[in-house]
Amino acid sequence: MNRHDHELSALLADAVRAAQAAPADADAADAAQARLLERLRAQPRPVGGARRPALPRWLAAGAFAALAVVAVLAVPLLPGGGDAFAAVQQRLREAAVLDLRVVQRIDGQVLQTSRTVVDRRGVLRTDVGAQLSVIVDPPRRRVLTLLHDAREARVVPLSAQAAAAAGDLGWLRELRDFQGRAERLPDQRDRDGRTVRRWSLRLGGTPAEVWADAAGLPLRLRRAGPGGLQIDYRFTLDPPLAPGWLSSEPPPGYALADAPR
Repeated sequence: MNRHDHELSALLADAVRAAQAAPADADAADAAQARLLERLRAQPRPVGGARRPALPRWLAAGAFAALAVVAVLAVPLLPGGGDAFAAVQQRLREAAVLDLRVVQRIDGQVLQTSRTVVDRRGVLRTDVGAQLSVIVDPPRRRVLTLLHDAREARVVPLSAQAAAAAGDLGWLRELRDFQGRAERLPDQRDRDGRTVRRWSLRLGGTPAEVWADAAGLPLRLRRAGPGGLQIDYRFTLDPPLAPGWLSSEPPPGYALADAPR
């Protein structure tokens, strides 16, 4: 394993330890995100129109792993609703699996793209490019980390408290159970000419928007975060998944490494 792999493993160990601690405080989550964003903002900026250098792979992957832990402990959604919005909520409740394509931006610049898949059991898998996968398995109380370049797998146990929190995407749960009133925004047309309905609400004290089609199928969620962070989620409900996609068993061909202490 090269030096970057060691550094990435250390960052992931920190993220897992954070998950085991299960901090539920919203201010702590915001502070963790803010510290991470300060590190990312310290990277060199473009000069004279030159492209900004890409983030080191180990830093980008480690950054998202840390943000994924914060997202697992996301803070509640404020009340909102309406008949059309209720149809969106119902579709989310009925889905056995939710596939999220996630794009994170700072000041309009793409920081990270990833994919998160979560099922009704709370088993959650996040893939960052082709480099890193993290599978959080609350029923088995463990986290599987896969470093694809190194073909390395690590299994870290979770405490009962951390396992109970880890499978709960707070913003998703609150969105499903949303009550009250959300502000309806003007409809838009997508590239295929379909009508897209939109709602404005607040998530964790910051603005968020939800998009859905005319039948109530959720399409997209945009959330704001500290330090200029913007997170876009694109929804796919009940997608076909490869066998074992949400398994926390190390896949064939991966060497099982010792868990960080």
